[in-house]
Amino acid sequence: MIITTLGTNGWFDNENGQTMCTLIRTKNYTVILDAGYGIRRTKPLIDFSNPTYLLLSHMHLDHTIGLHTLDYLQFQLPLTIVVPAGQKQAFEELVRPPYTNPWTKMVPEGSQLLDTEDLASVVLPFGITTLPLQHPVPTHGYRLEIEGKTVTYLSDTGYCENAVTLASGADLVIAECGALPGTVKGKENAPHMEPEICAQLAVETGAGQMVLTHFGAGAYTTMESRMKAAAAARSIFPNLVTGVDNLEIVL
Repeated sequence: MIITTLGTNGWFDNENGQTMCTLIRTKNYTVILDAGYGIRRTKPLIDFSNPTYLLLSHMHLDHTIGLHTLDYLQFQLPLTIVVPAGQKQAFEELVRPPYTNPWTKMVPEGSQLLDTEDLASVVLPFGITTLPLQHPVPTHGYRLEIEGKTVTYLSDTGYCENAVTLASGADLVIAECGALPGTVKGKENAPHMEPEICAQLAVETGAGQMVLTHFGAGAYTTMESRMKAAAAARSIFPNLVTGVDNLEIVL
């Protein structure tokens, strides 16, 4: 599979990146993680003859603002959209007039909107485990079993037990890094992680590799600040990668 970090900024777009979106491509289907403005970059990369699954971590705008471009992407097959438990109404209120076109008009007929509680009764072509994370609004992380590999997606969250559970033994952990080094006090109560906490999580869970993403745009104002922060964390967990837009990882 090929994993591409199409948008790696938290909060807002700037010259360092667009807001959150990660693409996972396999031979038989496509998974999109979050729908910030980075989602527009999926268009030339997706095999539209395969089904697509869009998994949203939460409803903050830096993870959903790209939803109004769904009709630009021109999906050919019904789309499956998953939101955190209890967030269907929030999704439908966001993706409708007067803000944008109704979501049902931007995707093929037969597309479905699920929440994480529905997943127990739905058959997907990949294994999926989802748990709530530590954030001010309902937020879920995802653990995906794809082609014999495990990919964990943690955005947005502070360090918490569920993040540890989802990341345990994963081949790749895609971890949010919204805060600057040294700014998270009392990691168990924080809404975001910083590089060292991410690296410690990778060590604790026995992850194979970690890519940092969701760099807070108001904190990480230059690409150099990203690289410097990640370099310090790499002393804790060497197999750590600084996420940048359009980075490709092959598993």
